[in-house]
Amino acid sequence: MATIARFTIPADDFPLGRIFDDLPNTTVEIERVVPTEQDLLPYFWISDVEQTDVQGFLTAEPAFESVTRVDTLDGRELFRARWNTDVEGVLTAILESELTVLSALGTHERWTFEFRADDPDQISAFHRTCADYDITVQLERLQSLAENQPTHSHGLTANQHEALLLAFNEGYYDQPRTTNLETLADQLDISRSSFSDRLRRGYYNLLENTIVHTYTTNNAE
Repeated sequence: MATIARFTIPADDFPLGRIFDDLPNTTVEIERVVPTEQDLLPYFWISDVEQTDVQGFLTAEPAFESVTRVDTLDGRELFRARWNTDVEGVLTAILESELTVLSALGTHERWTFEFRADDPDQISAFHRTCADYDITVQLERLQSLAENQPTHSHGLTANQHEALLLAFNEGYYDQPRTTNLETLADQLDISRSSFSDRLRRGYYNLLENTIVHTYTTNNAE
C-alpha cells in the first residue's frame, strides 16, 4: 500500500544544513524527485540569500561533486548539484530506501522531508539507516496515499485549505500584516515550518487548478 510519511531531522544532520550557520534566515527547498545514484536530489532553491556568495559555500561543501547556479528569481536561486554519494548519512538512507521525495524544506531549525513509499518497509528502512548514522529522526505524519488526497475544491487538501483560510482571516495577507507565521502555526499546534509548507503547497495547488488550468485549457482550444 502506498504510504506518505513526513519526517523531521536537525538542520545540521543534512549536508545543506550547514548553510544556516552563516545564513540563519534563509530557507532551502529541494524539488520533488525520485532519487537515483546518478541524480540524487539534483535541483534545489535557496531563498533570502541577498548578496551573499552562496556559490562559494556550496563549492566548498564536501557533499557535492559539483554545483552550478541555474537561475535567479525574486530573491531565490536555483542550483543543480551532483552529490558525492560517498558522503554517508541522510542521503544514503534516501537512496537505499528508494523513497520518492515529495518535498524537502530546510530552515535553521530543522529539515522537513515528505516521502512517498510504495511499501511501508521502505519507511522502516529509511528510519533504520538514519539510526545507524546516529541521525535523530522524528516521524510527524504517516498516512495512506488515499488519506492524503485532496478533499476540497481546487485540489487543496483539508490541511492546506485550513491554513490558507486561517492566514487570510487573521490578516496575514493584509498590508501591513497583522499576524505572522509563528502565531498562525501556534493556533494549529504545529511548527512554523510545517505551517509555511502547508501554505506553499496550497498556493501551488490553487494556482495549478485555477490560473494554470485555465491558461492550458484556453491554449488548447
